[in-house]
Amino acid sequence: MNIFQDESGCLGFQPGSSKFFIITLLCPDNSKHLGNIIRKFKGEILQSGWPKNIEIKANHLHMARHDNRIPCEYKYKSTPDAPIMRILKWMASTSIEVDAIIIKKDKINDGLRTLPYGVLYNYFSKNVLVERITKYDDVILFIDRTSKQTHKMKRFDDYIYTEALLAKGHDFNFEIKHEDSNVITGISAVDFISWGLSRKHEFNDPSFWQLFKHKIVTYKRYFF
Repeated sequence: MNIFQDESGCLGFQPGSSKFFIITLLCPDNSKHLGNIIRKFKGEILQSGWPKNIEIKANHLHMARHDNRIPCEYKYKSTPDAPIMRILKWMASTSIEVDAIIIKKDKINDGLRTLPYGVLYNYFSKNVLVERITKYDDVILFIDRTSKQTHKMKRFDDYIYTEALLAKGHDFNFEIKHEDSNVITGISAVDFISWGLSRKHEFNDPSFWQLFKHKIVTYKRYFF
């Protein structure tokens, strides 16, 4: 089983930082089929006038109207959410499952806020990952390499593997890969799901979430 993970928001507590931190897992029955959908979608976006040097991600598409790097010739310049809606509908029509954990940051106490960088990320990731990972005997977890967060006490990979092994009760095939979202289509796919969840919580806009909410299996909320 291939599992793809993405995050929205941040775990910083500076003024102006996100109100929520969201970790999302996308679990397709057929990764090849999902990849074909993503490649077809990206091809259509490029043909519509999207610059090749800008990655096709949900937030980039959403902000196209205000992004001077996106030419006026881009087909969806004035209707930037139309392609996002389309790809979410396409994915929701396939055999996928979604897990998510939503953290409301303003209720996190000061003691937790001062933990070494990456500790909270590892902890919350574990709380959504282990339950999913241990359903299978052969798992590869893919994470955008730009999202890898570690701290000096224990690396993310070691922590998640140890927790999964303890929960599983015996050794099994489990690998974590930090890859380029431009190359691994599943990472691109989960970006759209995670962004849709962020729109719901961070901006009180459920219009994207409604397209795939029937695919959500696990939905955990912390500090609400």
